[in-house]
Amino acid sequence: MDNLFIQIISGTPRQKHDPVSASSPEYTILCAQAPTAEDRIALLMKRFPTSTEASSAQTMCYLLQTCVSASVSPDETEHMVEALVEFANHHPTWIETVCWICALIHYYCTDEVTVSIFSECGAPSVAVRALKDNIQNNQLVLAACALLSHFNLYPIGDGISQLARALLAHHSDLLVCKMACRALAEFTSYVMECPDSFVSSNKEFLEANGVEVLEKVLREHIGDEETTRYVARIAANVTSSGIPSSLESDSKVISYLAEAMGRYADSDLLCSHALHVFSNFPNSPYIEWDAVATLFKTTESEATILEAFHFLCSVAMNVKTQKQLIYSTGCLNRVLELMRKYESSGAIQENACSLISYLSFDSETITSKITESDGILLVLKAMQNFPDNEDLLVSACAALSGLTFNNLQGQQVIIQENGVALILDAMRSGKSARVQENAALAIGTMCWNSDLKADVVRSNGVELIMKALEEHYTSPGLVKNTCRALAQVAFNCENYRDAMCESGVIPLIIRGMAQHPSYDRVQMHGCVALSYLSWNSEENSANIARNKGYGVIIDAMRNHLHNYEVQEHASRAIANIGTAPFEDLDMAPEQVVAAMRRHEHVSEVQEETCRAIVTLSLVSPAYKDKLFELNVVECVLAAMRNFRGNQVVQQESCNALAHLAYEHAKLNKAVTEQNGVEALLIAMKTYVNAPKVQLNACGGLSALAFDNAVAQKQIYDLDGVACVIHAMANFERLRMLELGCSVLGTLAWNTEIKEKVAVVAIPEILKAMRVHYQSPLLQKSTCRAISQFAFNSENNRKLLAESGAIPLIVSAMRSHITTDKLLVHGIKALTYLCWENNQVAEAIINEGIEEVLEKIVNLYSSSQRVYGEAVHLSKILFRKMSSSPQAKMCSPPFFSPVPMSQTPGPRVTRAENTMFPSPPAQFDENVPHFYTVPQELIRQEGRAQRNQWSNQEHHVRGDSKGDGAGRRRRNRRRGGNSSFERRPTQLETQEGQGAGTHHADPYASRAQEIDNCASRPLSAEDLWDDPDPKTYHGNRRLGNLNWQQAEFVRQQNEGKRSPGELPGRGGGRGGRRRGNHRKNGVGRRQGDQEKDH
Repeated sequence: MDNLFIQIISGTPRQKHDPVSASSPEYTILCAQAPTAEDRIALLMKRFPTSTEASSAQTMCYLLQTCVSASVSPDETEHMVEALVEFANHHPTWIETVCWICALIHYYCTDEVTVSIFSECGAPSVAVRALKDNIQNNQLVLAACALLSHFNLYPIGDGISQLARALLAHHSDLLVCKMACRALAEFTSYVMECPDSFVSSNKEFLEANGVEVLEKVLREHIGDEETTRYVARIAANVTSSGIPSSLESDSKVISYLAEAMGRYADSDLLCSHALHVFSNFPNSPYIEWDAVATLFKTTESEATILEAFHFLCSVAMNVKTQKQLIYSTGCLNRVLELMRKYESSGAIQENACSLISYLSFDSETITSKITESDGILLVLKAMQNFPDNEDLLVSACAALSGLTFNNLQGQQVIIQENGVALILDAMRSGKSARVQENAALAIGTMCWNSDLKADVVRSNGVELIMKALEEHYTSPGLVKNTCRALAQVAFNCENYRDAMCESGVIPLIIRGMAQHPSYDRVQMHGCVALSYLSWNSEENSANIARNKGYGVIIDAMRNHLHNYEVQEHASRAIANIGTAPFEDLDMAPEQVVAAMRRHEHVSEVQEETCRAIVTLSLVSPAYKDKLFELNVVECVLAAMRNFRGNQVVQQESCNALAHLAYEHAKLNKAVTEQNGVEALLIAMKTYVNAPKVQLNACGGLSALAFDNAVAQKQIYDLDGVACVIHAMANFERLRMLELGCSVLGTLAWNTEIKEKVAVVAIPEILKAMRVHYQSPLLQKSTCRAISQFAFNSENNRKLLAESGAIPLIVSAMRSHITTDKLLVHGIKALTYLCWENNQVAEAIINEGIEEVLEKIVNLYSSSQRVYGEAVHLSKILFRKMSSSPQAKMCSPPFFSPVPMSQTPGPRVTRAENTMFPSPPAQFDENVPHFYTVPQELIRQEGRAQRNQWSNQEHHVRGDSKGDGAGRRRRNRRRGGNSSFERRPTQLETQEGQGAGTHHADPYASRAQEIDNCASRPLSAEDLWDDPDPKTYHGNRRLGNLNWQQAEFVRQQNEGKRSPGELPGRGGGRGGRRRGNHRKNGVGRRQGDQEKDH
């Protein structure tokens, strides 16, 4: 009977077995009493209620023998099993009887319906109890394991734990191991009808020391293929369940499976299970690549092929260092061969495309090999053959993305085969987000090629991408890939960019970013897209602001502090802002500076944050105040130190310093104190052939030197003048020359170095004027620099005159008569050049300045600044060289920046005391005076004017003696205002209109204008330009004190001379010296006026 038991347990249900001879006389008598099987079964079933333990076992043996040899109807079987289960539950300790009952039920578990009925009868509980209570009984364990193997879809209590215990207890018994492993393989497998049990079953097995059990079974029975196959299946199930287990990549189980795959290479199931395990541990040191490659290249089993694909995909995806092994072992060629051989197999095509996508990523060698082997054509053909297979389309799109990335040959294949249309067709037909996601991935990669980008746009690809983003914005992967694709379409193509924005792409991107704030790749690609869309486009920047996009960008920086790519691209997006609302950018300075500090060793972050700093500096002065509080200067200079070898970082850092220091006293001081001048000059010396570095560094030097004596001296001491001149000589770009002239001219404010700088600077400035005479901006910069060098320096005036500056200035004014700033600087330059020098004045007149000034007066009659400067120069020139200036230039119709008190009136041919054009007054910081006389001279003017009026009726023609009644002092006011103490801001009446009519005071509302303009955004054209009176909030004080003191000392010395002594410098025409012949007390000496003041 033992043979019968083993045959039934080892076999399948209702398997036909060899006839069993009568085992005993009792069974022979039984057959005689009940010749038919039905009668015999009925007779035997009647014996159970009165049976003992021994007799019941004998009865079960006869019953099983009868059932094997006869055909029992399903109904009879159901009734019989139900009765036997009940009997077993009543006598659980009758081990042999229970063993035969389990064997009989196992024999009849032929189909799912029968198994379901048996489960309802409680058959599994009989086997589980048998394992729990009698684990040492081999035959009972064997029968229970065989029975339980049929009930994997039904609850069996702690049956899995009991199976693991039995396996551990009988690991040396091959038959028990085989039965138990078969049962465990069924219970740990994934079944579609009962998906929830997969995880729970594997968890229960692992908690019962399942890995230890598997290792022992493999060690004992690796020579048995069936047992090893079951163990491999269990291991595959466990490692795929997602439950952390003690099974690791260096586990002995993997080592045994690798050995088994070598032993049983012809066993497709075993090899499939082993490959499945290897897929979960692709970096295991026990995997034998030669065995895997041999199996992959020789097997014809689709199941094994698919598992091999899974394993190779896992390696390519997770162990990039071993990707080359797939290529070198010939597996790549096998992949393409299988695609050709199994064209009708969607599963193989799908997995092959998936493997190609992983292999081609970041491997030029493999990508080239696949392309040369027509791999792209195979992928496109698979898409054509399976247009409705979304899983295949997902893998195919990913493969095309990898094969066209940085692969011009592959891109050409896509163009020739109209691959873009296939991808867009997949987007149209595919309903799932995954299809849209990977199609957008492929489109984004292909749009790096301008021809493919044009194909995408012509085929309405942008609309499909936007539609996908609109419908599936809750999918993070789709948002990421669509933002990437849209960014590539917009990149470097304004027409596409603007069309996309008109179609409403910006709100879609912003919504997608807001939906996934914690996904860094969404935030990064979203920032990239917004930065490209807003590049050099005020309208698109405003669109982003209207949709609260900059708030989302700043949130991305705040949520992903440690992701340098998010910080980089978010900073770039901020750098492209136009006129964004202040509240949206309130935290931008803080986040930008934080990014610089946190990623101080990432060059891309430093580059983009410096650009953002430039933009924030231009948007609002309030941002510059905030940047100062955050000590941004330290960060920019640190970037320059950390990346001395990175040209782009140096270039952008120089630009940031230039914008920070421009017209912000605190930042200017901070840059100076932290050795910003030195950093700028190091950059210029390091990158002598980089025009942008030179340009931005010159801009920084110009901004720093403005009203900053320390920076001016540092530039000179650190050989900055030579750097600037070298840049001007090497890069004759107009902007470079403009900034170079600006730096050199600003250095001229420093009296200590201006004449030393002039020697080398003036030739370069004049050279620029000659070469680029057609550029009004450059001519303006050169005239400005010349005026600054000529001011208060006789040596510089002489050098300029001898170097030919005068004809260049006059020519520039004549050629660019409509450029008001150029005219102002040109007139100032000529004014300073001809001061106290009749020869220079004559040279200026000989260049035709009179005609130019006349045109200026006619053209700018309503411009107080230009008109006033022109009248002032005219009076100075023609006072020296003629009896009087032209009548039409005697008095400006509006208040002039040069007070009337500084110019001689009509019919005056000489003045006793000459007055230099004065630097800005120091007594009223709220009014930007450009040319006013000292306060004590204004008081003298009032007294002298009263004296003139009292003696005007007694003038004697030709009599030059007495107190000089035939001349009026140069400093005397004109007009009807007889106030003795006129304020510097008080207006003078127009000559000929009487004292009752006054011009509108342009200074009356000056304070309000300054307030209104304080927050005006500065444009690029404003930078490093001569400040406009309305926005000028600095004073050129350098050199004022020395100049004034020298003038006052000269006048005091003249006052101390005896009446017959000639002064050292004369005020008369022709250079003739005259003494002071006044004998009355109306006009006191300058020294007395100083005391009064």
